[in-house]
Amino acid sequence: MNLDNEDLSHSRFRSVEHNNQPSLRLYKPWFDEMYQSLLTELKAKANVTEITEKAAASALFSSDHKPVVLAADAGLARKESSELVTKAIQFVKDGGTLVFGLQFPSFATPPEIKHLFKAFGIPWESGDYHLTTFDVNTAIKTVKTAGLVRGYSQKALHLSNVEEYEAVYLPMSRSRIQSMVFYPSRVEDLTQTPAAFRDYGKGKLGYLGDVNAEVETNKVVLAMCGLLD
Repeated sequence: MNLDNEDLSHSRFRSVEHNNQPSLRLYKPWFDEMYQSLLTELKAKANVTEITEKAAASALFSSDHKPVVLAADAGLARKESSELVTKAIQFVKDGGTLVFGLQFPSFATPPEIKHLFKAFGIPWESGDYHLTTFDVNTAIKTVKTAGLVRGYSQKALHLSNVEEYEAVYLPMSRSRIQSMVFYPSRVEDLTQTPAAFRDYGKGKLGYLGDVNAEVETNKVVLAMCGLLD
């Protein structure tokens, strides 16, 4: 990862897709409020730059500098972003870190997620969507797990077809699907993960499926960014 202990580029790619539309001005305060604690922690450890233009995102992915990029919405998953995805793939191969998360799992459709990761040449696909408890996966080697919360409950859009060593958290045999309506039921597929992180070329590629901005997930973001103490 090429943070130089200073630079962190935070890219809200939704603006690539909805450039110059009034909804963007309404969208930002809600985003900042929902992720206030995460943004505070990031800004305390790095220089955070928000990118809201396609040209700026393209320039970032094409530059020699290789910071960490948080793709915070579904912009890169849209068909019209195919050229930008090609540059993003090369960016990661050359040493950049790209993490899809925050509002990405709430707005990207399952076919879009499958198509996006297929472009990267990996089999990750969207999986189950539910609330349950996960334990940290000590088999993962791409992030430091010592500073992560050992186990916590989160509602997430899981990823399937993830290798065990790529999963940051995994459900356990005791995990139950939590619901305000239905009786708790067992989690059938214990291989699906709400957070994945893997090597990709010289860089790293990550995914965060938490849809409720749980405080514990902040540590996962920091770990993927190389900022977790």
